[in-house]
Amino acid sequence: MSVPSSRINSHGPHARRRRHGILALGALVVALLTGIAAPAYAHDELIGSDPAIDSTVTALPDTITMTFSGIILADAGATEIDVLDASCASLATGNPSFDGTRVQQELTGDATGPVTVVWRVVSSDGHPVSGTWSFSVGNEPGQTPCAEAANPSSPASAFDPTLLIVVGAVLVVGVVVVVLLARRRPSSED
Repeated sequence: MSVPSSRINSHGPHARRRRHGILALGALVVALLTGIAAPAYAHDELIGSDPAIDSTVTALPDTITMTFSGIILADAGATEIDVLDASCASLATGNPSFDGTRVQQELTGDATGPVTVVWRVVSSDGHPVSGTWSFSVGNEPGQTPCAEAANPSSPASAFDPTLLIVVGAVLVVGVVVVVLLARRRPSSED
C-alpha cells in the first residue's frame, strides 16, 4: 500500500523546515515593524536643569536652562516657558533661546522663596511634552509655590495612546503575515 504524496509532504523534513522558515520570517517581520515604530514613540524628555530641580540658590539667576534628551523644535510658538514666583507673578522675559538640546529662558525681577517653572515644548518627533519643576531662592521658610502652576494643562506623564496604537498595529500586521505565509501550499518540488 502506498502513502499519498501530499501526506508525505505535510509531515516530512521539507515541511518542517518550511514551517520553521515561515515562523522565522514572521518573527523577523514583527521585529522589523517594531523597530521602525519604536523611534516614533520616543518623546524627548527633560534630563537636567540649571538651577537643578529642587535646589536652593542664593539669588534669582539671569536665565534658567533646561536640557532635553533630544533637539526641541524651535518653531515660533512651539515652546512655552513660564517662571513663576510664590505669588504667581511671571519672572520670564523675552522668548526662549535654543542651543541643540538646551533651551534657555531669560528672567527678570527679584524673587525669594519657591520658583516654579511651567514648560511645554514640542519634541523632535512632533509631539508636545510638558511639565513643571521648581527651585528655591534664598531660605524663606513657610512660603508655598504658586498654586496655579500645580496642575499644568497637559502634564508630561499623561497617558499617550500612541504606544498602544503602534503595538496593536504591529501585532495585527505580524499575525496577518504569519497566517498568510503558513497557508501557502507546498510546491510540487518537495
